[in-house]
Parts: sequence; structure tokens; C-alpha cells
Amino acid sequence: MKLLMSAIVVLLSLTACTVLPAKPEMAQADELPETYAQPYSAQYSATLADQLVDNASIRLSGIKVGVTNLVGVASQYDESSPLSHVLSEQLIQELHRRDLSVLDFKTTNFIRVTENGDFALTRDYLELDEIMPITHVMVGTLSHHRNGVMANARLVDINTKEVASVAQVFIPEHVIRQLSESYGEPLIRKAP
Repeated sequence: MKLLMSAIVVLLSLTACTVLPAKPEMAQADELPETYAQPYSAQYSATLADQLVDNASIRLSGIKVGVTNLVGVASQYDESSPLSHVLSEQLIQELHRRDLSVLDFKTTNFIRVTENGDFALTRDYLELDEIMPITHVMVGTLSHHRNGVMANARLVDINTKEVASVAQVFIPEHVIRQLSESYGEPLIRKAP
């Protein structure tokens, strides 16, 4: 009996010293470090993209979207601002992330090699494809308010002009000032 008690005491003391490694805790998706920090303005583009997807009156899986610049609501619809350019670029990313097929119609069929760099994007309409399979276009307006800008965006069927989705977000002035040091100034300045 003494031998049995000694064996039990030895076994209990050995198991008490055994420490199993703890399972590593999995980091939550929102706790994972980002490889880069998105600009604060990206949340407004993400909000527009979410609304465009959520408010769609059609199935978005088969459409091909061209993203254009948002224009000033009081303009002739042929001018854009630095804010408009930034929002458009961010919306291309945000719509793509939401599995929409986005076509970059400003991409040429060639690479232009220059002393200043190598380019495949253009704003010269003569260098663009005349026919692209775009079914819907993202258009919208920017309207200035005292403390910021209201951005209205919509997906429109390019053939029928039927509105397929709408979105709206207010962007505070302090965010707009972070987007461009030339806030309110023309994009291209004439040389003196």
C-alpha cells in the first residue's frame, strides 16, 4: 500500500509540473496591422461604394462600370477638381474591392516611354479605344457647403440612362484640405 501511495504522489507531482503550451490567440480582422495606412478620405469613398452596392436596383454581377470624375453641381460638367480626381481613383479601388467589374477607359493600348517616365494612362481622347464594353457609368456631383462638400454619386445604364443606384456622403472641409494643398485652385496653372 505504501508503494501504491508513493507512486500516486510521484504521478501527481509530475502532472502538476507539466505545462502545456497555450494556444496562440488569433488576431481579429480589425486588429491586424495594415501594410499601409489609407488616407482618412478613403472612408468617404468606401461609404459611397457601400451605398452604391447596397442601393442597387439591379444585379451588379454582370455589369461593367466606367468611373468618371464627379463634377461641380453648378459647373458646365466639363471641369473637375483635385478632390474629384482623388474620389474617382479611390472609387475605382472601392468598387473593385466589392467585386464590381470596373473598366479603366483611360488606359491606352500602348506604353509611352519618355524621359519623365513610362505611361499607359492618357487624357487624350484620340488615344482611347472608341468601343469599350462599358454597360454602366458612375457619375456624380460635388456641391460646396459651409463646412465641406456633399458628394452625390450614381450608377447609370450608359444606353438607357436609367439610374441603377445612388449614393451620397458629406465630406468635411478639414478632410478636403488634407487631400490637396491646392484646394480651390485650378489644376493646371499657366507659366508666367
